Amino acid sequence: MNLITEVAPLSIEIGGVDYAIDADFRNCIRFEQLMFDPALNDDTRWALALNLFFPNIPQDIQAALQKILWLYAADQEEKKTSGSGRQKRIYSFEHDSEYIFAAFYSDYGIDLNEIEFLHWWKFRALFAGLKPDNLICKIMEYRGADLSKLKGEEKKFYQKMQKQYALPMPKAEKEKCDEIAELLMQSGNVSAVIVK
Repeated sequence: MNLITEVAPLSIEIGGVDYAIDADFRNCIRFEQLMFDPALNDDTRWALALNLFFPNIPQDIQAALQKILWLYAADQEEKKTSGSGRQKRIYSFEHDSEYIFAAFYSDYGIDLNEIEFLHWWKFRALFAGLKPDNLICKIMEYRGADLSKLKGEEKKFYQKMQKQYALPMPKAEKEKCDEIAELLMQSGNVSAVIVK
């Protein structure tokens, strides 16, 4: 995808038929929130996603789901990472909304609350291009810092910032940690909770 030479799509082709697709940034943010919602099972998650994106759901559900992922990824292949493949989350549209709003307003004069439509691909490009002195950019830097590569005062500073700007733990994960802490305080058997 090249936003300079290509038009960001408002419809997609599935089985020779063009289907309108809601590519507004708000919709894709809702999709991302669906993907991170531990309360939803996969069937519910994908049914909601189809309804988010398609006013008329295509008959070929698998192809429609692939097109949703294609749109969300902005027509870019996922970058391969070494190691476990799980990357640390450095932002949350839900928890960082004020910082993101302020950065867009400061850098581009865009009021994300009032703009009627902004294509997801354009939003992503603008988000990636925010000036590094915006608070959200600093917060993402703090969260993404590898503390094992830092020393002394710099390490202490980043530890403090990571704690200050930590994203909340998902509810299910927090409940499990609370259970473990309670068992440890009572000298109980932690293994029963860990294997749940």
